[in-house]
Amino acid sequence: MAKFEQLNQYVTNIFSVLIENQDLCKLLFYAVDDPLSEVDLTEDQRFELLHTHIYPMPKIPGEQSAQSSFLSIYFDNFKLANENKGIKDSSLVIDILIHNEIWNLHGTGLFRPYSILSEIDKMVNNERVAGIKKMEFDRGRLIRYNADYSGYQVTYSMSSVN
Repeated sequence: MAKFEQLNQYVTNIFSVLIENQDLCKLLFYAVDDPLSEVDLTEDQRFELLHTHIYPMPKIPGEQSAQSSFLSIYFDNFKLANENKGIKDSSLVIDILIHNEIWNLHGTGLFRPYSILSEIDKMVNNERVAGIKKMEFDRGRLIRYNADYSGYQVTYSMSSVN
């Protein structure tokens, strides 16, 4: 990354983009069957999602008193670009953790993790959210975190000045 200290700014930028998306915020905040029909979150509520539902680190929920949804956002796989040693390639990793009981959005025909994946992909894929180029979807995989939580891990390729 551009001297690695820019990772801090990149996380801040990504957080800002995510909490501006009302649909994503509703999917994370409201543990009900139709979160998208709920009232929009206030600015304060959206900021409260940071470090309660959205984390800048790989975090697996421990004992929870409520069924919840979480995002963990972090960088991984740093390496010099093959074509230009002045560029570092890396991955933005987003873990989407959903309590198994709230995966299905009953009566809507939707599933919470796929709706969250869709919202994230619209905001990040082929967009310049962090780094010096547009980010590109790299891969995604299902992950079972523990007996109560499962979800997806998606990665996006990014590049920065070395």
